[in-house]
Amino acid sequence: MPRRVLSAAFAVTALLVSGCSAITGESSDPAPSGPLEKSRINVAILPTVEIAPLQLAIRSGFFREEGLEVNVAIAGSGQQTVEGMVNGQYDIVYSTYPPLILAHSKGIADVKIVAGNSYAAPRTAMLMKSKSSQLNAAADVAGKKVAVTAKGTLAELMVRSAIATQNVDHKSVTFVEMPFPDMPTALDEGRVDAAMMVEPFVTAAERSVGASPLLDLASGPLSDLPFTGFGATSTFVNAHPKTVEAFQRGLGRATDASSDRTKIEPLLPEFAKIDKDVAALTRLPVFRANLDPIPIQRIVKLMTDFGLLKESVDVTPLLLKPPPARTQTTATTQR
Repeated sequence: MPRRVLSAAFAVTALLVSGCSAITGESSDPAPSGPLEKSRINVAILPTVEIAPLQLAIRSGFFREEGLEVNVAIAGSGQQTVEGMVNGQYDIVYSTYPPLILAHSKGIADVKIVAGNSYAAPRTAMLMKSKSSQLNAAADVAGKKVAVTAKGTLAELMVRSAIATQNVDHKSVTFVEMPFPDMPTALDEGRVDAAMMVEPFVTAAERSVGASPLLDLASGPLSDLPFTGFGATSTFVNAHPKTVEAFQRGLGRATDASSDRTKIEPLLPEFAKIDKDVAALTRLPVFRANLDPIPIQRIVKLMTDFGLLKESVDVTPLLLKPPPARTQTTATTQR
């Protein structure tokens, strides 16, 4: 069972490293004036509801007000976005945390986590079964085929953790990689026994093929688990500090606004490729842009518990501090 890292010294160190207020999470230093090093960036995403703050920031002009244009590209998994980050295809990438942490721990890239994004809320990450399935409990998953977007991601870890918590042999499960949009059909045709889905695919699968929940993966020990964030290489961050800060500020504004469902739901049909009826039923995660090392360290614990990491990694050095406040001078210059 994952346990929170509760060391007071760890928390104090995190605050000192981030240079931020423990109450607001904002830096007291003003934003540097002058143009951005790069006014157009490529950001890799997945077509899930977790990407709502980024889409809101684009559509509301929050990035534009920072002098930044964000071009999005859709990938099949967080692992693919991180691979694109490493090879220079993308400047900033959306991902669950394990692929970012793995790339860093293996020396594939010096990774920096630019911003947080979403946290688990009830029924936002589900282990789904087909309408004709005979699976009824976690114990029934032993020895079965389970679809995940990619191995070595949070999807796999959440399934392993959820069934291991109920004393099921997680090593007996065979994980089958496929994109979220392909999972409902794979379930319906019996090519997999269960599928780890997030919204809006949970709701869409319920409506399209009669799939139903087997386990709520965002509950119990995995409640309020950090889902997703945005990462970049230190090379990009160091070469484009003003650009990264502009991205952080624009995303932060949108994340704050994303607690209002009325701002998010109208966007879902376009970027999540679902109809309005599904959008109305889709459950939303908790959106937070701040980077708190203590909950993110829970991901590392899962990774070590289930063999993705041989030893623990301190995530604190990977987390970028919050962006400086945007001064009037900066705003005028960038317009």
